[in-house]
Amino acid sequence: MTPIENVLNRLEKVKQRQPGQWSACCPAHADKGPSLSIRETTDGAVLLHCFAGCEVGAVVAAMGLQLHELFPPRDVPPGAPKRAARLLTAGQALELLASEATLVFVSAATLLNGRTLTVADKNRLIESVSRINFLRNESIGGGHA
Repeated sequence: MTPIENVLNRLEKVKQRQPGQWSACCPAHADKGPSLSIRETTDGAVLLHCFAGCEVGAVVAAMGLQLHELFPPRDVPPGAPKRAARLLTAGQALELLASEATLVFVSAATLLNGRTLTVADKNRLIESVSRINFLRNESIGGGHA
């Protein structure tokens, strides 16, 4: 059953006003005349508005539904990992990559000139490699390592 079918089947005095738009009695208050507006979006989501002032959460609960049931299921395979939000914009990632690459270059040049790195420099180089790997994982959508 689609979200709109699920909603409309739970309401009283449903009238279609135009394609994708209905009115009905609001189940969240003692409604004598239809004060609830119901719309179906092009992607199959259901929008509700009670002109008497009932909140959407109260209307949905009065129908015995939960808010997520107003939306069609996403095409995500069962058990698929949740996509983590990106922490950096593309510009920030490139700026960080350039900075870390410069540090790696300076470290390599130092070693090529026969000098040794201090413990602090070695630790910072390890941190640079870690940051570059993080950026690689972010750019290919591999999540956080």
